[in-house]
Formats: sequence, C-alpha cells, structure tokens
Amino acid sequence: MALSRVMKLTTDKGLNIELAPFTREEAVLFVKGFEQHSISQYVADHVETKETEEEWYDAMIKDKSSCVWGIWAVESEKRKLIGSSSLTHISTNKHIHQAVSGSIIFDKNYWGQGIASACHKARTLWAFEQMGLHRIKSAVLQPNIGSRKALERSGYTYVYTERNEKFVNGELIHLDCFECLNPADWAWRQWWGNDRPPRRNIEARAKTQAALIWARENVELA
Repeated sequence: MALSRVMKLTTDKGLNIELAPFTREEAVLFVKGFEQHSISQYVADHVETKETEEEWYDAMIKDKSSCVWGIWAVESEKRKLIGSSSLTHISTNKHIHQAVSGSIIFDKNYWGQGIASACHKARTLWAFEQMGLHRIKSAVLQPNIGSRKALERSGYTYVYTERNEKFVNGELIHLDCFECLNPADWAWRQWWGNDRPPRRNIEARAKTQAALIWARENVELA
C-alpha cells in the first residue's frame, strides 16, 4: 500500500493541511530536518544521509504492510512538506487487525499549532473506517511531551514502558507504549470479549469517538 490516498483537512487554528504522497527527491528534506538535534533526539529511528533516506524511500514504496503520508502545509497555492504520518506493520490476516502508527514534523516552524493532533485524527479515521482495524499501537520517548499529548488527545491510552530505550543528552530515557482501540461496537466487542474494559480505556474510547467525529467533519478524502 505504501503511499496512500490524499486527505485534506483544516486544523482548529485554520491551517490547511494535506496528508499526501511525496517523491523520492522530496524525501531528502527529512534529512535536513533530522540534522537538528532538537528534532532527532527524541526520534527512536531516523535517517542520517541522503543515501539512507533514498534507501528507506525505495523500501517503503514496496512495502504492502504500510501506509505513509507526507504532511503538507498549504498556504495559498503553495505546498510545503513539513513531516510525515504513517501506519506500518499492518496485520489484517489474523482475527484482530492492527497497525503501528508514527509521525514526525521536522519543520519546527509548524510545532505547537495542533497539526500533529489533527493528522492523528485523520489517520485514525482512515485506520478504523477505511481499513477496519481493531487497534493502532504507538510509542513515545518520555521527554517528548508534545507527541504524548497529541496521541492522548486522539484517544491513545498508555499500556506499558520499555525502559532504557535510548541514550540522549547523557542519560538513558524510557519509551512509553500506547494503543488506540476502534470504538465501534463491533470492534470493541471483539477486542474485549468477555473481559471488562478498564476505566482508562473507557475514557479513551470517548476521546477516540470525539476524534472520529472531528475527522468526519473536517477531513476530505481526495
């Protein structure tokens, strides 16, 4: 699946965003972003050079178990690639269908403007209502508070911590793992079976339902 269908949306602050494919040449922009320590320090895996980014791109477009979007800021008639959002390790050949999500905004000029949250909601809409997934998994290095909050606003809930995941700025830091469950009745019943969902998951379900309502109203599938 690799590069996936275009989604257009407007953030709560009025910014026009597109989740859309990007070319091999455009992918090199990620390298420039990751050259900044403030961006790369809390990314578990990132490319180092133009050559490794091109290798990643070539592998990515052949990967049938992933959906990858570029995050484009649209101003007037101009489009600017500022990051990416993805669903990887998509598994739909078992009883439970799930994927792993990831996101990065490498242009710091667009931080703190609600773009990540809006893109998470659009991606969640695609995962649950177009792909029929039961669960999306994600993970955030603990000091990356902004990314954690963006996930939680979309209905992700904390599951467990992988300790000592990365060595940054002279210390070992931990990785918090999250999940977002499809709130539709059919998926919710299949996931929990005869178990009683914990309170935090019930609260997260309400957030996911709200995120999907927002996405239905604000996301256009092009």
